[in-house]
Amino acid sequence: MFPHIERLLKVRGNDGQFQIEPTYEERRRALFGIRSCDVEGIWHLDRFYLGRDFRDIYYEKHRLNLFLVNIVCTDPARDIGDECFCVCSDTGPAARDHFDLQLMDLGGGEFMAVAGTPAGEALFADPIFRTGTAAHVERRRAILGEVRRQFKTTTSWFPATVRYVSEGRIPEKTWEEIGNRCLECGGCTYVCPACTCFTVSDRRVGPNETERVRIWDSCALGGFTRMAGGFNPRRAVHDRRNRRFFRKLAHYFIQRELSMACVGCGRCAAVCHGDVGMPSVVEMLRRASADVNPNEPVKD
Repeated sequence: MFPHIERLLKVRGNDGQFQIEPTYEERRRALFGIRSCDVEGIWHLDRFYLGRDFRDIYYEKHRLNLFLVNIVCTDPARDIGDECFCVCSDTGPAARDHFDLQLMDLGGGEFMAVAGTPAGEALFADPIFRTGTAAHVERRRAILGEVRRQFKTTTSWFPATVRYVSEGRIPEKTWEEIGNRCLECGGCTYVCPACTCFTVSDRRVGPNETERVRIWDSCALGGFTRMAGGFNPRRAVHDRRNRRFFRKLAHYFIQRELSMACVGCGRCAAVCHGDVGMPSVVEMLRRASADVNPNEPVKD
């Protein structure tokens, strides 16, 4: 999909002559057991890399050769972590679309299979599948209703936070507080299914051969916005944290990409040593805005 390190092309030179050879990987893959939040993350990447004026041909070749088998989260002990908040971002526990095939454990040794694409539906020709009944559909609804009540992080101030971030109404001291907690490790971006940033580097791999690779990058890192001359407009940590959450929550980007750049997986909260993952930051921004606008309620 979007590899950590990916070779884009090779350049071979000999006697002043250069040959440029693009590198495409078109191996067919199936992702089995992908969670609903990650399905939404891939759909977000699709809109970013393929849904605008320029299409990323490398990403496109990965995506066209990918078959997604989504597993619905039904077991609270096994599937739902303390940091999960997909119910707040409307991405789970069951994906609504953007998968090829979805499997849901109904108990009693039965799984409900739902096709999301013609490729998924073609599998139903296998005799292992049989037509579901109204009772199966009702059992699915009952299980999902119960599972949704098992999430510990069930309240989010996303709508209010989106409004305040979009209008630039977050006090600077709040961004500074968030920046002071950040250790600049980049962990939040490296585990986020919706992060898209990368850098491009050329490296020599032989006497007459150079390859160009793209590598994941992180807005948490000090060099992310450093310019060629050495100037860094976002040298301060809180400026970079400001940018990260503006990018994920501002209305401009939501309108452009049709969703927030957050799928509610909770991984940023799980890996962050400073407790500035998305749930904590949303709560901090909401409380700070409530201090500025005391007439609006805030949860105790």
